[in-house]
Amino acid sequence: MMFGGVKLAYNVKFDKKVISTVSNKEVYYAAVDIVADIVEGEDVVSHLPEAEINTVVTINDTVDSCDIVADAIIDNTDEIVSASRLIVGGNSLGCANTEDLNTSLENRKNCYNIVGFDCESEFCDDVIIEEGFFLKSELGDISELSESIAALNVKTTVKETCEQYIPYKTVTNKTDDKPAGYVGTEQAGEYGISVVTSGIVYINGVENGRVTLSSEVTKEPVDEIITVGTTRPEKGKVVSKGFLFPLPSGVWEVSCPYGKGGHGGVDLRAPQGTTVMAVASGTVTLAGVYRDYGNCVIVDHGNGISTLYAHASRLCVKEGDTVTAGEVIALVGSTGNSTGNHLHFEVYVGDNRVNPQPYIGLK
Repeated sequence: MMFGGVKLAYNVKFDKKVISTVSNKEVYYAAVDIVADIVEGEDVVSHLPEAEINTVVTINDTVDSCDIVADAIIDNTDEIVSASRLIVGGNSLGCANTEDLNTSLENRKNCYNIVGFDCESEFCDDVIIEEGFFLKSELGDISELSESIAALNVKTTVKETCEQYIPYKTVTNKTDDKPAGYVGTEQAGEYGISVVTSGIVYINGVENGRVTLSSEVTKEPVDEIITVGTTRPEKGKVVSKGFLFPLPSGVWEVSCPYGKGGHGGVDLRAPQGTTVMAVASGTVTLAGVYRDYGNCVIVDHGNGISTLYAHASRLCVKEGDTVTAGEVIALVGSTGNSTGNHLHFEVYVGDNRVNPQPYIGLK
């Protein structure tokens, strides 16, 4: 009933305290039904304080809705508390104070973290914290859930960051501008670097595997570029300093260059029995077994220059013979201190052993 903006309404009191104003008593009873629906527990209504509903006069229709009245009932009922229910794998394990429950779960989740490392932890189980309103009598102590919480499985990922090398590629360029056996590095290879963050996975503190979380290339690798010579000197052809090449074309390859590991000559790998030719005319000063060289021939070419041919399977000249350039003086073998069929070739100037490779067209 209204008289010039004045309206009759009802005050709802709990213990003589006005908690809301409603337009009619049915609004209050509807609010009680809402409370009964949202508060967990049996016979919620019986735990509500006894309501005193009195008629009052209001101005400008200042009355509360059902939802506002329901909130007021909850706020003013000591037997109703805000708490949370713990649900694991779809099963409710109980309810407790929200803050206590969250703290207990966080402690369990982080109990396997390693001090000083970046760790991420999560439950393996499907854990849900469902907040709501409960009757105080239904609320358990957190200690009642401690055993269930301690049984939750925890996955801990420990992050580890390190640099890893990225191997470079080797690119080989062949050229007939260089003799066979020539190998030169035109560009040195450089390793690249990547920063890799890995995760060491633990289940309840026991290592369970490793995963790559991220990888960032901070330096790209640089290709190594190798130039390989392909030109082989022809038999009887003068290749350098008036010398011929000591082996027939197309049957040999450099197996060990001069200077490698203190090597005093050049090793030319070739099949057993391949003919070995004098690189220039001269006089045979040695033809026989010589030190670790096995079957060996030394030819004096005059002007203080002599050449040595070692590890022969057979000698075709004898000491004192005069030979001409290109004459067969031995056959390739593996006698003496040798690991395979090859010609070991040396050049002496006076008593000094020099790099033989330029004398036969090898760089």
